[in-house]
Amino acid sequence: MKQLWITIVKNYIRIGLFFYYKKINVIGKENIPKKGAVMFVSNHQNALIDPLIIGTTNSRNTHFLTRAGVFKRKLIIRFFNSVQMIPIYRVRDGWNTIPKNIAIINKCINLLHKNNAILIFPEGGHNLARRIRVLSKGFTRILFGTFEIYPEMEIQIVPVGLNYDHILDHPASCSVYYGKPIDAKKFWNPNDIFTSTNKLKEVVRNEMKVLTTHIEDLNNYDKIVNALNNDNADFLDPIATNTKIETLSLNPTSISTTYKNKSSSIIRILFIANSLIPWLLWKKVQPIIKELEFTSTFRFAFGITLFPTFYVFQSILIGSIFASAWGYYYLFVSILIGLLNSKFTSK
Repeated sequence: MKQLWITIVKNYIRIGLFFYYKKINVIGKENIPKKGAVMFVSNHQNALIDPLIIGTTNSRNTHFLTRAGVFKRKLIIRFFNSVQMIPIYRVRDGWNTIPKNIAIINKCINLLHKNNAILIFPEGGHNLARRIRVLSKGFTRILFGTFEIYPEMEIQIVPVGLNYDHILDHPASCSVYYGKPIDAKKFWNPNDIFTSTNKLKEVVRNEMKVLTTHIEDLNNYDKIVNALNNDNADFLDPIATNTKIETLSLNPTSISTTYKNKSSSIIRILFIANSLIPWLLWKKVQPIIKELEFTSTFRFAFGITLFPTFYVFQSILIGSIFASAWGYYYLFVSILIGLLNSKFTSK
């Protein structure tokens, strides 16, 4: 029953992401081991959207390590637990919560021992910056802790790069790059865990740098981002973008502008007119989102719950006033407009 529920939720989210994003490019799926223990290690820019994209673009049954701060209400906790999300506690959650991570690490060790897949975001939190931040040692503690108990085990680390063109806007596009697996066992030296940890962190971080846009120069970060935007850099292609960064000129250039064509504007107007109530509710909620990284998460949540509920209600209302067939026609047109709005309008 649990597996059936996970399958239903996963497919519903996959459909939701299809409608939400213009496109989601998946590169390197062949690098994902089909069996055995796997740890996905990814950059983290887009709050809860990140695990949803990784979880729905690969065939492994994945358990997600997620910041404990989102496990607040009983209903939310129950839902997150049902879809295999695991809370990880940080100092900002309170010093008294840190000891709880011991049980979480033991749970992850047990999952790996049973040849499951785990997803972890080792940067320690989400951030909109287009760079790979310094990695925390949490993922190495899980790996080396597993080897200490089960030294015969083999665990593959799959580095992941998530790339968004317009992370806060809609519609937007995304690409997810799965890197070649890294044999974690090769880095484990039980007699020198300190060196083992630092070496593995360095190797994984370097692999992640290749799979997403990485701006190393923090002093000129804003200038580099502006220059990339002015040069129409394709942020969905991290290899090309990182190559461009190496030869980038930071001299002021003219700012490029994206123009909406007439048909795109008509689609957007039709979408808003047909979704006015949920759209207005979203516009009311959007300004009070405290962390910008959660913008897409809340927008997506509205998109897979409130908007379709509104369309179904409207279709029932229309069907009861006129004829049931008209209700079905309206529902079909609403879905079509929503799809066109995501796929063909400009941000």
